[in-house]
Amino acid sequence: MPSLPVITDRVESLQHIIGYTFNDPKHAMEALVAPGNYIPGFINRMSGNKDLAQLGESVLKMTLILDGYEAGKSRESIDQEIKANSKNHLTAVGFNLGLDAFVIVNPAQGRVVSTGVMAETIQALIGAVFIDSGHSVETVRPLVAKLGLGWPA
Repeated sequence: MPSLPVITDRVESLQHIIGYTFNDPKHAMEALVAPGNYIPGFINRMSGNKDLAQLGESVLKMTLILDGYEAGKSRESIDQEIKANSKNHLTAVGFNLGLDAFVIVNPAQGRVVSTGVMAETIQALIGAVFIDSGHSVETVRPLVAKLGLGWPA
């Protein structure tokens, strides 16, 4: 299990990659912790980043719908965009950005970041930015664009 200073360093590097500086780095730290980890004094949930991932999945969907609506896209187009941002796509984005180097995996998994953990980490990062920004979709939009998850430009 990495120490708190190591996790802090990971958050610093992560912020440069995603283009967002956290007001409270604990949100980013929680997003990086895969289920099954216990970090004394920090993460008290054995579910790791799953709660943030659940929120992030909804925030991503809301952002895609809102952006599609504001652009006058049809419901069918919006549904297609949501499907295009599937967990498989989120996984590919995470690995392509090298985010697997930042994920704190369950010790039972060794150092391997599974596809499911990667997808949930991307979702958790979106959820973490949403919470950290005071629930601002406007703040989430640049992250979604940086990750290549939004509507094509």
